[in-house]
Amino acid sequence: MVAVDPEALPSAKAVNHQFNVVIDGAETTIHEGVLRCNGGTLTVVSPGVLEVNRLQHVVVRGGGGGDVRFARCGFAAAEACGAVSFHRCDAVRVDGAGEVAVRRCRSADVERAGTVSIRRCKGAARVHGAGELRLGRCREADVGNCSDVALGRCREARADWCGSLGVARCRSADVSRCGAVRVDRCGDANVSSCGSVMVRRGKVNMVEAHQPLQGWQEQALCQKAEPADAVPMEIMSK
Repeated sequence: MVAVDPEALPSAKAVNHQFNVVIDGAETTIHEGVLRCNGGTLTVVSPGVLEVNRLQHVVVRGGGGGDVRFARCGFAAAEACGAVSFHRCDAVRVDGAGEVAVRRCRSADVERAGTVSIRRCKGAARVHGAGELRLGRCREADVGNCSDVALGRCREARADWCGSLGVARCRSADVSRCGAVRVDRCGDANVSSCGSVMVRRGKVNMVEAHQPLQGWQEQALCQKAEPADAVPMEIMSK
């Protein structure tokens, strides 16, 4: 006879990705098939992969670490999911995800995510508590508590308590309490209480008395007991 350990058998919970969905205030669950509601659809295209299309107000939770893809929705939110993507939605929100991708949405609000990529937001993009963040071509960017950040071509950018931060081709930027900061071709940037700053080209206002060096040379900013006044400067590389 062969002894079988029940704990060694794969459980149904391990292979059954069940998503909890709230559509216009009504809650339901889906783990397979297609659900049509209010002119939109929810489709499980493969185990653990849910596609959401053309719903006005939808929130997706859980799914056992499954992936969710939103397209052409009004308000779309994902909570405690694996990989989440949004395309051409109005307002999107994420709270807890491994990977997040946002393309051509009106606004984005992301908290507690691993890798985040946001492109072409017409409004504001807010990201707090992410690992790697790549954000470009947004009207406003508000970033905090992220490890590795690259911001590009935003009208207004704000960053606080980040590790490595790169800001390129932004009209204005406010940076505070970050580790290593790189500024490239920004119109007006305010930098305060950061570990090191590198400036390639642009106008930079620094609270510390030390000035950034021309080119991509790095300068450590010394902490003083009493901060000096902001010193505006413009760096132009040849």
